[in-house]
Amino acid sequence: MGKIILLDEHTANKIAAGEVVERPASVVKELVENAIDAGSSRIEVSIIDGGLTEIVVSDNGSGMDTVDARLAFERHATSKIRYAGDLERIQTLGFRGEALPSIAAVSRVSLKTRTRESVSGTELVIEGGKILNVDEAGCPAGTIVKVNRLFYNMPARKKHLKGPTTEAGHISELLNRFAMGYPYVSFQLKSNGLVVLKTSGNGSLLECIHNIYGAGTAREMLAVEAEKGDFSIFGYIGKPSVTRAARNHQILFVNGRYVRSRLISECIEKAYHTMLMTGRHPVFIINVNTRAEDVDVNVHPAKQEVRFADVRALQDFITERVAAVLTGNRLIPAVEAPARKTYAGDLRQEEWKSARVFEKPQQDLYNANAFGLPGQPDGVSSTPDGISGATEPVSPDQQGARADFPDIRPIGQIDCTYIVAQGADGLYLIDQHAAHERVLYESYMNRSDRAAASEILLFPETLELTHQEAQLLNDNIDTITDLGFLVEHFGGDSFLLRGVPAGVSNALGKEIFLDLLDYFSQNRYKITGKALREHLIITMACKNAIKANHKLGLPEMESLLARLADTTCPYTCPHGRPTMVHFSGYELEKRFKRVL
Repeated sequence: MGKIILLDEHTANKIAAGEVVERPASVVKELVENAIDAGSSRIEVSIIDGGLTEIVVSDNGSGMDTVDARLAFERHATSKIRYAGDLERIQTLGFRGEALPSIAAVSRVSLKTRTRESVSGTELVIEGGKILNVDEAGCPAGTIVKVNRLFYNMPARKKHLKGPTTEAGHISELLNRFAMGYPYVSFQLKSNGLVVLKTSGNGSLLECIHNIYGAGTAREMLAVEAEKGDFSIFGYIGKPSVTRAARNHQILFVNGRYVRSRLISECIEKAYHTMLMTGRHPVFIINVNTRAEDVDVNVHPAKQEVRFADVRALQDFITERVAAVLTGNRLIPAVEAPARKTYAGDLRQEEWKSARVFEKPQQDLYNANAFGLPGQPDGVSSTPDGISGATEPVSPDQQGARADFPDIRPIGQIDCTYIVAQGADGLYLIDQHAAHERVLYESYMNRSDRAAASEILLFPETLELTHQEAQLLNDNIDTITDLGFLVEHFGGDSFLLRGVPAGVSNALGKEIFLDLLDYFSQNRYKITGKALREHLIITMACKNAIKANHKLGLPEMESLLARLADTTCPYTCPHGRPTMVHFSGYELEKRFKRVL
């Protein structure tokens, strides 16, 4: 007898179910996707014990007649495609015809459905993949699917499920994503009878963000909308002040399908370059649309990964547009008093009005040149800190400040570390070190023609390196030289540092070189020459910038703020720390109890 046999249908269905149905959230995902494909404008999900006891998904979509209701539980039965060629242009969430039979193979399923044209509907009861009953039933137009006893016949899978709270959390996270991907659909989630999510379905993505992440986050989101060739994007990105330690608040949809794409996440994060602290990730909800034939969605059993025909063009487009939004908006963190906790639908009218401002481009409320802040005229010598020595005012037509930079005037310092400035809309505190870092960083980056220029040290510095460091230096001496460091072998593992890049203080040359060597050692297998040069420039800016506890006169403060306003990204230092925070006039009134 041969070794190869054909599996019976029951066993094959259970194997397929193992790929499609991992946990209760998998059931909800497949059923909600079917409801969306059916054209529903209202989808309600109810779970008991995290879906371990019961899952009910109801919708007001197109529904099915009796024949289709029966066929829907057959493997590879689908209304989404007809031929193999249709796989090249998938425009629906489901298409494989595996969802319902896979769910029915490992649970007890009750389905009620009716088309809008029918007077009565159909009820099916299926257990373990076998149809137990088919009856005529009265029900509203649409479909109601009830799933009980999930994994009753797969004890190994059931054993590895988490507790009700954890499983309910997975379902809640899933419905949050659906709500943000389909803001024109009203979603409701009930857990053990308690409503935990309810959206209006009025089409406002920002309102969905408020319902899910809260009013504070909604206020800090910036709208992104652009088209280029066959690509278009729409959604919201968080300001650099809204970050997370992980990427679980990065929501991406491609042609309406929620997917995970590290490539897209990285290209969006690239637009935040020098705006985020190390280890922090931005929050975003982005919809990417392109031609269906340019996306392969049939690469993952759970349909959560896709491939693009021209991923490089898409990445460049997204990075460019997100960067344009970030550099075109004011990114100053606002300081607010602790607010009472708000819930879905519980936002005060004035707060919601404030949150909705990001639905359209922000208006410029300030004239950055009203006070004629001093700048750094050509030919005026500067002290090493790069902010002193400028005393003549610069006229508005000379100053190249950003249009959205606040119109502020310094009035003093706190602890010789923070500049206090006043503006038409309240109080600003500026971190003088972070602000000067940004000024120097962009100044150094813009001097590409002088990037490799070196300054000879009057007294060479001796470098005593470990054998590993010496070997690394010898192997990459050309790269080090291109950056402007002049190093000479002095015997054994010792070297002489004879020159440093132009702009590096002689006193700091050795320290900066050793820092750069450490960074190169830790990243030598993945770093490029361009990235190494930028790290050097960031280090130079940090070392050369004025420090905390450094007293500044008003002309120096004015010069620093004027030069900061002239940078492309004045709101963060190159390490991603904020350069300034803002106390609005209204916030100050609240603090002093002038308003309640």
